[in-house]
Amino acid sequence: MRYTRRSVVSLAPAEPGWDVEVTKAGEEPVLCPVIGWAIVVLDTTAEGQTETAIEPAFVYDGAVYTPAELAHSIGELDYQIIEPEE
Repeated sequence: MRYTRRSVVSLAPAEPGWDVEVTKAGEEPVLCPVIGWAIVVLDTTAEGQTETAIEPAFVYDGAVYTPAELAHSIGELDYQIIEPEE
């Protein structure tokens, strides 16, 4: 299988309580619930090597995104992962 950038290779559920605060330039931050942890392809080589990272999968405006997917869709953004309170 050939992977492309931003492809989700694997997804595991997140424990309740995790959130992501998404901030787009010039807008108020939005708090989004994390529903899972995704293994996301960051880059690929001509030889088929892939570089991956773990990113939160969260609900934003009724759809599920990873930070890379959301940035690709709406433009530059900052995000902060917020751990559950104990």
